[in-house]
Amino acid sequence: MSRTCEMVVGFLVPHRCDKPALGKCQRCQRRFCEEHLGVQTSGLVCMACEQGLPQPVVLAGSAAAFDAADHAAFGAAQSSDDGADTFSDLS
Repeated sequence: MSRTCEMVVGFLVPHRCDKPALGKCQRCQRRFCEEHLGVQTSGLVCMACEQGLPQPVVLAGSAAAFDAADHAAFGAAQSSDDGADTFSDLS
């Protein structure tokens, strides 16, 4: 199988994964590479199907694990009106 993976990767600049595909997802028939495959009892699936996503977008494990309390904390920090820079660039 010489075609490339169909998963969309990258947060700032989303793009298709350029790694060679190893197989097709048992659920959606999209091609996946070694990095974007999941193993389930039904067979090999793409990471998007494994995460329950309708689109071929790959979420980082940390983003997939955010719960309601995390989203509330992010929202509170974003709407902080005290003039302080809650999120700053540390580069």
